[in-house]
Amino acid sequence: LFSPFFPRFLPFQVNLNSIRRCLLVSYDSDSELLELRHYSVKVVPVGLSRGLRKLLQEKFPNLSRMDDVSELL
Repeated sequence: LFSPFFPRFLPFQVNLNSIRRCLLVSYDSDSELLELRHYSVKVVPVGLSRGLRKLLQEKFPNLSRMDDVSELL
């Protein structure tokens, strides 16, 4: 029913940075109910310092409170 409207993809073969939203369509044939779920997808780096994470996400940090760039990293 919805297949022609949305492209199919394999999660392990797609670049996650190219996905912004995802729609999950589930049909229960017993109850004849259609369930729609909408997700917003955001990829964020983990295991990094807060300053380095902001740089990687292309958000320029506020350097006015820092004496040296090394405080950012």
